[in-house]
This record gives sequence, C-alpha cells and structure tokens, in this order.
Amino acid sequence: MTKHEPDASLDPVDADNVVLPFQIEGMDVRGRVARLGSSVDEVLHRHDYPESVSRLLGEALALTALLGCALKFDGIFSLQLSGDGPVTVMAVDFETPGTLRGYARFDDEKVWAREEAGEFDMRSLLGEGFLAMTIDQGGDTERYQGIVALEGAKLSDSVNAYFRASEQIPTAVSAAAERSGTSDSGGGWRAGAALIQHLPDRAAAPGLLKFTDDQEEESWVRAETLFETVRADELTDPALAPGQLIYRLFHEDGARVFEARPMVAGCRCSRDRVCDVLRRLPRNELEQSTIAGVIEITCDFCNTRYEFTLDQIPTD
Repeated sequence: MTKHEPDASLDPVDADNVVLPFQIEGMDVRGRVARLGSSVDEVLHRHDYPESVSRLLGEALALTALLGCALKFDGIFSLQLSGDGPVTVMAVDFETPGTLRGYARFDDEKVWAREEAGEFDMRSLLGEGFLAMTIDQGGDTERYQGIVALEGAKLSDSVNAYFRASEQIPTAVSAAAERSGTSDSGGGWRAGAALIQHLPDRAAAPGLLKFTDDQEEESWVRAETLFETVRADELTDPALAPGQLIYRLFHEDGARVFEARPMVAGCRCSRDRVCDVLRRLPRNELEQSTIAGVIEITCDFCNTRYEFTLDQIPTD
C-alpha cells in the first residue's frame, strides 16, 4: 500500500488557522484536523473570561471549525451549549467559508469557586444541559437543528454522543485548547480538534451508514484505535503541522490530505445592523434605555460597543 508523506506545503510555521481534510488509504474513513492560533486567540482576548471558560470556548471554536467545514453550501453552522451550572450558555458560529466567533454567559463567582476547587471540566462548568447543532442556509430554507443531552466530562464526549444519537455515523472526535505561557505574561491561546468518520460507499450499499462486512468494521476499529492515541498537546502544538499529525497517526496505512481551509476570527455585527434592531423597538422602550441621552449596545460575540442617541435611530 502506498504511504504518503505530509504535504510539503504544510510548513509548521504556516500551519495555524486551518482545517485540513484527509482520507485513510484503503479504508472508508475520512477525517479533518483543525488547528487554530491567532484566530482563537483573537476571539478569547476580546473577553476577560476565567481560564476554564476560555479553555472550553477554545475547544468549542475548534470543534465548530471542524464540523462547519463539512457544509457543502454557503451558510452558518452553530454550536450551542446550555446548562444549569456556572456557565449557562456558550455559543459559537462558523460562517462559510471560514469565519468564527463565540461567547459565553456565566456566573463569575461560581466559576471562580469551581476553579479554586480544581474543577475545570465541561460538566463542572455546565452541569446538566444540552448541546445543539444548527445549520442555517439562509433565505427561505428551513433550519436544521439536532439536540442531545450533555454527556461525559469533555465537550468532545457530547459531540461523539450527538453523532451516535442523531447521525448514526461511526465517529471519533477529540479537542483541546491551552494558553501558551501565563495570563500575566500575555500568553496566546491555541486550540485544535480532530475527527474521523466511517463513510461507506453509498452506491454499493444504499442507505447503509454502518458496515457492509467484517473487514470494513475491522478497518474502522483500527482507525479508531490509532486516533485515540492523539494527545491534547499534539492538537495544539505549533511545531506539529496538521499534515504531520495525520502522518504520525496513520502513516502505516497511508493518508491522503486535501486542500486546507483557512480560518479567521470575525463577527457579523455592524453599526447599521444594530441600528436596524433598535429601529424596530417601541420608542418609549428606547427612551427608557437611554443613559445621559445615549443608548449603549455591546455585541456578545466580539464585545464591540455601539452608542446611539435617539435622533440617530430612525423611526418607521
């Protein structure tokens, strides 16, 4: 079987802020690796979140990039977590071809208490709750949404549970986020995620999402076993390019990489959009919202602040 070296163009220096698709040769197994550097750092540094919240949001951003790149059309893929713990909401958006944004809502005192107790995992922060994935193609198309209960201690556990329950496609997912250096030294955030899926030939087996024979199942078990050896530090290591990580995991079988998708941080908010929202509100409500003659609106995602006087908001 032919073995493929990592793509020479995937230099470790230029390996950040991409999602790299790949296929394991001789198997009906495909996957993607997401590696975020400045893009995730930009999102997280717009907010003064506690360490544990930033880490979980970093993982959510990497997973959303990973899953959003599966869209075959222009649209928005959203991942939202909600729970009864110190973190009540965490939301991340991916807009094609590769723009990411995210935010979290939480009880500051309760989060700090969990951190002081050494509790940084997803379930300590979110408690009992749900994970929702939404696909919005815009226009007149109907949105698709899948919801599952939070499961396990890690965010990747819940994503795996989603694929088992909703898609019924054999899938393995892993994610990690970390800060390089301490917060006092201004260290930057990094995040990474990886996914493999068994995708059989539908032409040979119409409607079948699992395995056609024992050999196919054995191939998946082998791929999953190799995938489970990936470490959190390998997912975020700036010196280990995504193509090199794929090669490290699957070089014995051979892996073919495809064109990488660049990722950037961005937001869809604008002064005009905020003004349009305010224009739709009752005038008396706007008047009650003014402080010293000014209405102030802050975007949850990018933390940009917009200020309006009443005469700057048109009436219908």
